Amino acid sequence: KKSFPYNYTTEERILILAGSATITPSDGGDPLTIEAGDAVTFHKGFKCRWKITKRMKKHYGMFASDEDEDADEPPAITCDVCGEGCFEESYFVKEDESDICPKCYVKDEKKYALADHQKNGEAVIEKNPPKKKQKKG
Repeated sequence: KKSFPYNYTTEERILILAGSATITPSDGGDPLTIEAGDAVTFHKGFKCRWKITKRMKKHYGMFASDEDEDADEPPAITCDVCGEGCFEESYFVKEDESDICPKCYVKDEKKYALADHQKNGEAVIEKNPPKKKQKKG
């Protein structure tokens, strides 16, 4: 089952349509299990670890407060290996839906060879992909 750290940089509200997860607050608070039908609000600054216990589908919305000076801050992408923020550049692994920061990607490029390179949450499309060498013969 997938487990990853998450830091909420703005308020987020979710409605779980299917599946379940256990949310463990980083401050040592009691874990909370959420499942289909639950509506949850995560406040800005909340840090936790998600553990997906059953594949999830959800609707979500992010809300900046009127007092929030960082209202234009981009949505967070956090490395599922080290927990560092990596919105500017990341690698998305479709198989387990994980996000990998460039530092962790370089440490194990073979493991993440099929990951999609992303910048600012969007896929990077190479303008001039490397040409394959043809065998002589």
